[in-house]
Amino acid sequence: MSVHSSRPQFDRDGNRRVPRFSRLDEDHIKAIETITRNLSISRLHASQRFEVHLPGHRAKQIFEREKLLVWAKFDRRPTCLLLFIDGFAPALWDPSRQEGLTFRWILPPGFGLKGPTVCLANLLKGESVLQIEDLIVYEGTDLWATQPFSSRWTQLGHFWSRLPPDQPLLAIKPRIVEPISIANWGTFYDNSLSWIIQPDTAGSQRFYWWDSVTPKTEAGYRTPVLQRSPDIQVLVCALAKPSGLPDAYSLEADNGKRIGIASISTMALSQEMRAIKNTGGVKVEVKWNEDFEKYQIVKILDEKTPVSAASFFRSV
Repeated sequence: MSVHSSRPQFDRDGNRRVPRFSRLDEDHIKAIETITRNLSISRLHASQRFEVHLPGHRAKQIFEREKLLVWAKFDRRPTCLLLFIDGFAPALWDPSRQEGLTFRWILPPGFGLKGPTVCLANLLKGESVLQIEDLIVYEGTDLWATQPFSSRWTQLGHFWSRLPPDQPLLAIKPRIVEPISIANWGTFYDNSLSWIIQPDTAGSQRFYWWDSVTPKTEAGYRTPVLQRSPDIQVLVCALAKPSGLPDAYSLEADNGKRIGIASISTMALSQEMRAIKNTGGVKVEVKWNEDFEKYQIVKILDEKTPVSAASFFRSV
């Protein structure tokens, strides 16, 4: 992850160029080491094994028993840690090389006061793209060991909505990865790319796949697809409030944005919802029903579950 550049230090007008990245100082490195040492990810950080090669002898068992999501990796370098630590610039840390760099990222006031936030990410320097793939620590809370990937990915969207979208000093373009279900992998498969295979379980290392059998075809970098699809099996959390109609609830996204009316999927769930006497609303998991073209409530969630951003929902 070298930050050296052969570009001249001054532009055509004689102004000094501002470097895209800066090296981490000793205090910054110590802060990163302290965070990784005190969390469950320290076991992976120490062994540099956030992701492991898909074992051929276990592949069938994994595909049959695990709920899996996949996405294109675009390079074969190990994943890095993207860290937001109070008092330090946002940084990308490569555990395998024990080196990193910082970004000129504008953050909202007070961000980081509740604790550090850590993502898994890959920097594609040639395309100036930072591919962000997972949220493993959020404001000091260890998500990797306690929550499945689908829940972490939902919270990643919530976290990302807090960051200012206008970043004039940031020399790269951040993109949140869009997972696809394992059943749809064949539609998007490209044998020239590396792939991540992510089990939807808490505390599970992910697998990488590199096709060494199929003849390669030339394929350049393609911008990751950012449109959300109903086929992506991720948790979408809404705030459900009584609508005044039987077994129908008004849904709200993060920041109180109204989504529409949702129905109840089962009689047992209907009884559970009626038993809750919370006038402020109930956190629920919802899924889109293609037949009725509306959302259905499928599960009552813990009240601490973050409500998904409006971009996670269809317009109803």
